[in-house]
Amino acid sequence: MHKPVSQPCLRNQDPIYQKLKLSFSQPGKVLELACGTGQHAVYLAQRLPHLNWQPTDLLPLDGAQIWIQEAALDNLLPAMELDVASSHWLDQQFEYVYSANLVHFVGLDMVKNMFFGIDQVLKSGGMLALYGPYNNQGFTSSGNASLDAWLKNDIHPQAGIKELTDICDLAKQHQLTLIENHMMPANNHLLVFKQG
Repeated sequence: MHKPVSQPCLRNQDPIYQKLKLSFSQPGKVLELACGTGQHAVYLAQRLPHLNWQPTDLLPLDGAQIWIQEAALDNLLPAMELDVASSHWLDQQFEYVYSANLVHFVGLDMVKNMFFGIDQVLKSGGMLALYGPYNNQGFTSSGNASLDAWLKNDIHPQAGIKELTDICDLAKQHQLTLIENHMMPANNHLLVFKQG
């Protein structure tokens, strides 16, 4: 299998790193949800050596494993299967949870289950970072409106860009408080929540 390359990852990985390093500053374990090609895992684990990075996604994980094996980083584990829709995730706790471009690719019910799962695995005082586009009482750009239409037509009818207030309300139900809302390139945000 050839090594997959996501062009959006190449564009957004450094802006994400520049903000994430401020919030994920203490040593700990990171659970990455929906790691995709594994590019973010490699890029961020290389630059944040104080973090032990656990990438996860749906099967197959072959593409991510190629990136991870080539990088051969001591703090980057092989990708594991994890379905955010499942009722039980992993029997371990993490100081950090990170995900890029997951929330708008799934329906709201899946997002609700994602927060339920995060509640199981995130330690008290832990941090959650979610990267992607969010609405603010509607679309914030024509590009986001087009993306939303594509998601609903080509990915899943219930997919689409979520309202920021809805995400924050869901987070609050699991004792997660929004502490940073970083504006990112291409109308994206990096939302950082703290547990407890």
